[in-house]
Amino acid sequence: MSASSPMASWSTTGRPRVMRPSTAAPAPGPPPGTITPAATSSPGHRAPDTVRALFVNPCIEQDLEFFHLGTIAVASAVAATGRHQAEYVDFSFCWDTWRDHLARRIAAMKPDLVGISTFSPRMPHARRVAEAVRALRPRAIIAMGGHHATLDTHRLVRQPWVDLAVVGEADLTIVQLLDALESGEDLRTVPSLAWAEGDRVVETELAPLPSPARLDALPFHDWTLWQQHPRAIWHCGFLPMIGVRGCPYRCAFCSSPAVADRLAGCGPFVRAGDPRRTARHCAWQWERHHRHGLRHLMFYDQNFLLSQPWLEAFCDEYRALGMHERLPFSAYSRVDHITADKLDLVRSAGCYQLRLGIEAADARIRNDLLGKKLDDALLRERIAMVRDAGIGTLGYFLMGLPGERPAQAAASYKLARELGLDRAVFLMFTPLAGMRMGGEAIGESIDFASRDRATSFTDDGLTTEVSDIGRARLRALFYRANGHFLARGFLRNARRRPWRFLSSLPGYLAAAYADGFTPVQAITQYIYHHDEAWRYA
Repeated sequence: MSASSPMASWSTTGRPRVMRPSTAAPAPGPPPGTITPAATSSPGHRAPDTVRALFVNPCIEQDLEFFHLGTIAVASAVAATGRHQAEYVDFSFCWDTWRDHLARRIAAMKPDLVGISTFSPRMPHARRVAEAVRALRPRAIIAMGGHHATLDTHRLVRQPWVDLAVVGEADLTIVQLLDALESGEDLRTVPSLAWAEGDRVVETELAPLPSPARLDALPFHDWTLWQQHPRAIWHCGFLPMIGVRGCPYRCAFCSSPAVADRLAGCGPFVRAGDPRRTARHCAWQWERHHRHGLRHLMFYDQNFLLSQPWLEAFCDEYRALGMHERLPFSAYSRVDHITADKLDLVRSAGCYQLRLGIEAADARIRNDLLGKKLDDALLRERIAMVRDAGIGTLGYFLMGLPGERPAQAAASYKLARELGLDRAVFLMFTPLAGMRMGGEAIGESIDFASRDRATSFTDDGLTTEVSDIGRARLRALFYRANGHFLARGFLRNARRRPWRFLSSLPGYLAAAYADGFTPVQAITQYIYHHDEAWRYA
């Protein structure tokens, strides 16, 4: 590290030691069965001898990524120790004035460390936020975490606006890092870190992935660490939740396989905490936030239906807590995990929707290029089973894939209509760090952080670099497909609940406009999340 780096004043020199993760875990969440609010550290109040950490979801420029699960998990782990101060910052509702908002939070907190989540297409946003932090708080250590920091570590830590990268899951590592900063201990004793020293990159030993027992010792997600959480919940009506970490599949369009390879040797990649505790976590969130408009949950497990025993225990506890009537939920699933027994279980527990990755109508693209391994007959059969069970269906498709022709992209739009999906979302294929497709490293040659602007799955900025479909044709297909299902959702809601849906719409649009939403964003949020419209969308 350079002498001018903020880390120079924190770290000590010395011989690196053999790494062994601390056995101390953050304070656990509420005891079993407890669903009353718990005390948390309050932003702006610092106990003696604490390290102040600001955790940032860098969603600027109309980036609608509310509720970043990884960032709030890390912030909650820090706050729960009682030894350090944590705050979560998200730039939703201040997309155009994010610098002013960041300046106010930094002036109020005076953080010693700023942690920023990273995702490959949004790295230009992370860079701009980090550069602003450096200007506003030069002495703060800037640490990057998330999938991109894990997969493109060396290139990232050589950037002048980064001091540290945290590799892998940071819930436990971040507490060890803050403890080391507070005590002056050599940072080489903290696992899963990387930083640049001159021309070389220093990497400490990777920590074991948290075991199920250690996952159960982590605190519940404390959204009160984000000042604007009531506003976001009111707009969206939901909070995210996760019960099982990791995915055993190796779909080529996802960065999860590359993360699993990077962390090989750190323990099982797929881990599930106590399903009953997950249900109690849901109930705890409802108790805290229903007054803000919390009406449903979105599970972000990559395969919610993966384990029948886990599912049975979760659904039994969820029903016992009465959450099946209070807090319905939506969840991701692979199509080939769907069975009649699992559908009966989740429906009885309040599941109103399954979100299904279909990706492409063309079987060669879906199975050979993307690695989904789903045949057409199974796809149609299982989606019909979900529909017959009275559970809504949301299908995800990718457009602009390498080698995809316009007719193949149009076929995906046709398939979405034929399957009778309640909703379909078409996303632009986006290269990611660590991604391999067709034997080629798709994202390896892209310096994501140096790009002029960030992209997302609704933007063709990176897609057209790998797609064989011209930009104008690709955009036309994209907007036609998404526009069809958005219009259908609007008409369906207006038909099923005309008075409630239409009378609430003007007030919501006015509020969304005041909060900086674009017209399309406002309409989409209203149809699919706000009020109770999501039940019918």
